[in-house]
Amino acid sequence: MKKIIPFLPPVIYYAVIFYLSSRSYFPVAAPFGGFDKIVHAVEFGGLGFLLARALAKGFKSPRRKTFLVVFLLGAGLGLLDECHQYFVPGRSADLLDAAMDAVGIAAGMVAFLWIRRRLAPKVKNRSRS
Repeated sequence: MKKIIPFLPPVIYYAVIFYLSSRSYFPVAAPFGGFDKIVHAVEFGGLGFLLARALAKGFKSPRRKTFLVVFLLGAGLGLLDECHQYFVPGRSADLLDAAMDAVGIAAGMVAFLWIRRRLAPKVKNRSRS
């Protein structure tokens, strides 16, 4: 059960992404061209962060292997979302959106590693006190 609980946040997060992408009408006014690409990177950045956190907590495997799995899983979910949008009236599938999803996954992983590295010395110092 301890290995499953860390995966609940990314599963719920992706379910929200999937639900929102299934809406035919999504009232977001783009303030400039390419805004939707930034939105894709940011939303999948959150997913990348949560997936990295879940895999880091759930499994004790080499870091490179863990993050390769995170990237492939996250990028695959981005592709799945784009395929799903192909069948939603008023939406379309776009490979550039999928590429920005992958960029977001990578950025989320980097953010997770950076935060974990920044907090690690503080956690170790507290445990010694």
